[in-house]
Amino acid sequence: MHATAGSVLDTIPRGANVMIAGPPLTGKRQLLYELLGGDTTDGTVFVSTRKRASTVEREYRQVAPGPALRVIDCVSGQFGETHRTGHHRFVSDPGDLTGIGIRTSEFMRQLQASCETVGLGVHTLSTMLMYSDLRRVYQFLHVLTGRVQSNDFRGGFVLEDVGDLRSNSVLRQPFDGLVEVRDGDEAREVRTRGLDIGPRAWTPLPQ
Repeated sequence: MHATAGSVLDTIPRGANVMIAGPPLTGKRQLLYELLGGDTTDGTVFVSTRKRASTVEREYRQVAPGPALRVIDCVSGQFGETHRTGHHRFVSDPGDLTGIGIRTSEFMRQLQASCETVGLGVHTLSTMLMYSDLRRVYQFLHVLTGRVQSNDFRGGFVLEDVGDLRSNSVLRQPFDGLVEVRDGDEAREVRTRGLDIGPRAWTPLPQ
């Protein structure tokens, strides 16, 4: 991989979905970039509910300059910025799950036609829960993870661990693996469950 996580975490296997969970401000978006932007990735579709498409593209390119990138921007539409570009699509807000699904499917089909290995990233499910109820977000998630599995893509989805045990438990159900992140004494630490892609005990990530 191009990124620091590569010495501790393996790339998400094809056809698998992984949840990245942890407290706020623990580098989960950066870790998602790293997991999706490895040497085995040809293209990535990224759903952003907190940052504009231009920001996501700049940050992702610092990790993975090579793979094709398509971004669904759920932020800019709230400020009237909905200009469609070749690599960016916009929805009105993070609660527009139908619009997000349509544009995600469009980009997934587009990259599938030109890329051997495609990743799908969503940051973050927690913002969607602020705009929509748990049932709708779960249904949306169930459809997306199913498409990842059936098309042999690789999926990474972020959830803020803020103590809502019911939401966390429900939303984790469709996933093959869990990557937990926290701030350690000297560095970010991770541990994994489910898929054999990383350490079972808390392990520091390289800076």
